[in-house]
Amino acid sequence: MTIISRWLAVVFVLVTLQAFADDATDAFQQVVNQYRASNPKPVMPEVARKYKVQAEFSVQEKRFDQAIELYGQSLEIAPWLAECHYALALVFAEKKQYRNAIREMKRDLLLAPEAPEARAAQDKIYQWESVVEPEAGKTFKDCTDCPEMVEIPAGSFAMGSNRGEEDEKPLHNVTISQPFAIGRTEVTQAQWQLLMNTNPSYFVDCGDNCPVEQVSWNDVQDFIKKLNAKTGKQYRLPSEAEWEYACRAGKEQEYCGSDIADKVSWNGYNSGSFFFKKTHPVAKKDANSFGLFDMSGNVWEWVADDYHDSYNGAPADGSVWLNGSMHVLRGGSWGYDQPFSRAAARSKFGGNYRYYSYGFRLARKLP
Repeated sequence: MTIISRWLAVVFVLVTLQAFADDATDAFQQVVNQYRASNPKPVMPEVARKYKVQAEFSVQEKRFDQAIELYGQSLEIAPWLAECHYALALVFAEKKQYRNAIREMKRDLLLAPEAPEARAAQDKIYQWESVVEPEAGKTFKDCTDCPEMVEIPAGSFAMGSNRGEEDEKPLHNVTISQPFAIGRTEVTQAQWQLLMNTNPSYFVDCGDNCPVEQVSWNDVQDFIKKLNAKTGKQYRLPSEAEWEYACRAGKEQEYCGSDIADKVSWNGYNSGSFFFKKTHPVAKKDANSFGLFDMSGNVWEWVADDYHDSYNGAPADGSVWLNGSMHVLRGGSWGYDQPFSRAAARSKFGGNYRYYSYGFRLARKLP
């Protein structure tokens, strides 16, 4: 039993370090690295101890704002004090500042992954993640090679257009009741290559940071399965409503982030000469208000929904709409005229079809 317990403890330490290394800022990661490398470990300076003791008393007196300030002063002097990060996390939680609480508890685990309270610290993070409110535009990555994701808050919007094509009608209200995350950019060739060990793209010479293309809807499902197995998360394609909600980002604009197509999209008018149009590296045009790039243009993006020729009967809750024979693509591409990059524009094709202007971006559940 002792051997098993030790083995489980080692597994927990390794998982903890992997999970939180990417979340730490470069500056704090340097603190962690220096602390781990030090031998002997540094002693708590007396002035840092003073602030720590005063903070503990402030907590007893329920003066939480004062405690936060005092723990902060202690950590300015000795940022490697894991116990202060742990205590500060608990104070932030008392103030219902769960995002700050999670940050400090993760720092505690980075500094002291084998501490007796490490299991309790991890459990606290799990608890706080279930109630933390998303921060619109906040980015995160689940692993070094994972796509960068952006938090999208819940909300309502008017989907479609009564001035566009018939399949964009009728304009209808949709409520996204649960926050979610969506890719800051389209999935790139490098991200596909690292996970799938292949690069199906036609525009390979465009480079690692260009969107992967020539992937079918079914190919994307294989990518998602592998990514979920690697990360333990629930990645997926966004629903069509989630995609348009993220594209519009609370604005009433013709394209995803602007009324001027060329500001936010690579399209058939600006992606090259008449005979040599192509994809371009992601995130080179302007982002929309959620911090998302290339939702208009560059490559068409598969979404989870099946295609229907109008929005009559569409779900009002933003969920995936199935029971069709083809899948929806959104956003236009490098080879299509500007109107195809409009926020409301839609396209469709079969699940096995690959084309050099078809790519995707991911979504996933929060937390």
